[in-house]
Amino acid sequence: MRKLKTSDIFAVMRLIKKANLKEEIRPVVALAASDEFNVTDLGIEGILTVVEIFTEKKSEKAIYEFLSGPFETSVDDVENMGLNELAENLKVLAEDNDLKTFFTILQGMIITKS
Repeated sequence: MRKLKTSDIFAVMRLIKKANLKEEIRPVVALAASDEFNVTDLGIEGILTVVEIFTEKKSEKAIYEFLSGPFETSVDDVENMGLNELAENLKVLAEDNDLKTFFTILQGMIITKS
């Protein structure tokens, strides 16, 4: 698995735009970026909350596309991944990355694109 990088911010922004979810995702991103919130608490539960928001808007394929980058696998592999493997990969993604910085940058982009 690779670390999150700049292109992942733009991939998430495309996902948010495609799903027309800017307003729905804004509070989650703001919470993850806030100084009062411990980003490690966001962990897998927070990531799954974000995934749930996206799946409600039928953006399933876009989620697979995004996750295939940091997971370093194909979109089809993400789509067919076992639940235990998905959970473990999401846990590693959360533990191995500075999610506070990632969400702070994402929050700034969401606000400036309003």
